[in-house]
Amino acid sequence: MKKTILFLSCLFLVCALAGPMPAQEKKPSDQSGKTSQSPDDNNEKRINTLEERIKNLEDYLSPESPGNKWYERIKISGVIEAEAWCQETAFRDPSKGDEDTSDVDLAAVELAGDIDFIGHVSGHIMYKYEDDDVFLDEGFITLTGTEEFPAYLIAGRQYIPFGFFDTHFITDPNTLILGETNEGAAVAGHPFAGGMIDVSLGAFNGEVHEDGDDEIDSFVASIASNPFENLTIGASYTSNLAGSDSLSEEVAVGKDNLDSLVAGWNVFACYEFLERFRAIGEYVAALDEFNSGELYSTSDASERKPSAWSLEFGATIMENLEAAVRYGGSDDGAEFIPETQYGAVINWEFFENTNLAVEYLHAEFEHDAQETDSFTAQLAFVF
Repeated sequence: MKKTILFLSCLFLVCALAGPMPAQEKKPSDQSGKTSQSPDDNNEKRINTLEERIKNLEDYLSPESPGNKWYERIKISGVIEAEAWCQETAFRDPSKGDEDTSDVDLAAVELAGDIDFIGHVSGHIMYKYEDDDVFLDEGFITLTGTEEFPAYLIAGRQYIPFGFFDTHFITDPNTLILGETNEGAAVAGHPFAGGMIDVSLGAFNGEVHEDGDDEIDSFVASIASNPFENLTIGASYTSNLAGSDSLSEEVAVGKDNLDSLVAGWNVFACYEFLERFRAIGEYVAALDEFNSGELYSTSDASERKPSAWSLEFGATIMENLEAAVRYGGSDDGAEFIPETQYGAVINWEFFENTNLAVEYLHAEFEHDAQETDSFTAQLAFVF
């Protein structure tokens, strides 16, 4: 019964799309004595052709069709990272003894799935293991427009488009620590000038709120451009800098008790040249001060306006060997972000998709309260 209904439905659809069929003219017998095809023969051919078209349509719609199988619409990727590290910490306060710490462990595992539904709709999920915890790090749906109107909408848990945060290093740059924000959000964007410029706007309910509020009161805007080959520049704005993943943990008065939200801004540039060198520069800062006692400690009498910057320069030594240096710092970072940081890293892809990185970083914190020297080795497998 279902096949009959499907056949009749497809027959009606095909006939409607094809329009009226012209009548076949009868042809007289030729001199060889062969007669022209009868109307019954023509009707039989039409039926056969129509059945073939329906069969092709059924094959295309079938989930087992070549290129249309459900498992061909899903792409699985991920990374496994194991790290060994040691750190020496020297305190300015003589009552605190210097500390030496070290460990080797599984640092992180990421497993991501990308699903392409029907061309203009796709889905993305990523689970992550970190700090002995497994959690959904990303999960969103992306709607894309047409070539004539190439707008897009990303809805779900995502990293909002604030900051660039690219790095050659194992350890995150100060800019990422201050500004990276993972939230449930809706972000709409539109590329211009053939994709050379991308503008996006979004809204989210931040991790930190004003007194008593728990609503969608945070906004983000960004613009990124590739004005020249191998050059990427951009700027972004968030109305709630304290809602970032790390800074929200430094709010001393409780996440729902800020007197008012403090906005933040970001600028960045990334330039690759001579097919060997790559430079990254980025700056993130609050646009206003947090009230005294709102950040770091309720006993902190200073109004805080945190900012952070990072400069990196990397060079490809051989095809699978890269070295890079970093210089970064912060203002009003207290013990949260190093006031001065510098170091170097070597990345060696000794097998396909397998990288060994060795890093050294020196960091000095506000008022020289403490200094750290850290060495980290990371083995990462990407699939």
